[in-house]
Amino acid sequence: MKPYSTFGIVGFPWDGGASLGRPGSRFAPEKIREAFAWFANRIENNQVYNVEKRKTFTLPKNALTDYGNIEIAAYSTDQTFAQAEAKLKAVLADHAFPFVLGGDHSISYPLIKALHDQNPGKRIGIIQFDAHLDLVDESPVQGRFSQSSQMRRAIELEHVSAKDIVQVGVRSYNYPWYATYLKDIGIHQITAQEVHQSDPLAIAEQIKSVMENVDLVYLTYDMDVLDPAYAPGVGANEPGGLTPVQSFAILDALYPLVDAFDIAEVNPLYDHQDITTAMAARIMFDCFVARMECGENAQT
Repeated sequence: MKPYSTFGIVGFPWDGGASLGRPGSRFAPEKIREAFAWFANRIENNQVYNVEKRKTFTLPKNALTDYGNIEIAAYSTDQTFAQAEAKLKAVLADHAFPFVLGGDHSISYPLIKALHDQNPGKRIGIIQFDAHLDLVDESPVQGRFSQSSQMRRAIELEHVSAKDIVQVGVRSYNYPWYATYLKDIGIHQITAQEVHQSDPLAIAEQIKSVMENVDLVYLTYDMDVLDPAYAPGVGANEPGGLTPVQSFAILDALYPLVDAFDIAEVNPLYDHQDITTAMAARIMFDCFVARMECGENAQT
């Protein structure tokens, strides 16, 4: 597992790509930070105890760095995305593990591009947890850089192949052109129904097998991959999603592979009692401990 100097938090308060979904995710980064502090409060003397694993984890000093928010140019998607690329490249240059708090799901494209461009010639794999496919090319309403297009744009990068992408939790109905398009590009999909019918660790193994030949892995987690019962505050609700327990188990098996992570589509304006925000913060804290723990000091 690649060592990192720190766990680098970056806020991306942007919902300019929410052309069909509900806007409001620009308010998520600060809400997630607040919820994350609830978990971080349990750290004492650089140690934290995981009740479910019955294990105490020791964290290095200065394990957590908040790099602040990406500067937003509300009038320009191009300028905002360019500033996002520059910010993430600076975090990567600092040898930090980048954890980005969105923001609607359009945020992923400039972040994936930053990881791609910062590592010339490296093959980039993408793991996408999402109810939706986000492979729309463009439309008169949404343009080319909406929350429905970030994966389509990512595939256009030189060292990103559809065959190195896994979409987890996709479900419901979509445009009829997808039937042919998905067969042609060869993207890997594990539907929500397939997750429900399998074991989470078996699902994780499927994902790992796709990532075997890539150099770097980007993981993007759209909160609507969860069933609306567990994550009501998102850009669009799709019934039949994953449970938190399924999600935690799959993610836990994947954290050692991941080189950058974003959470998208937390929408505080549609949340109830901060349920969705708390879920996002728990995932963030799990990733933080997994990537920053001093393995040799872990105690059972």
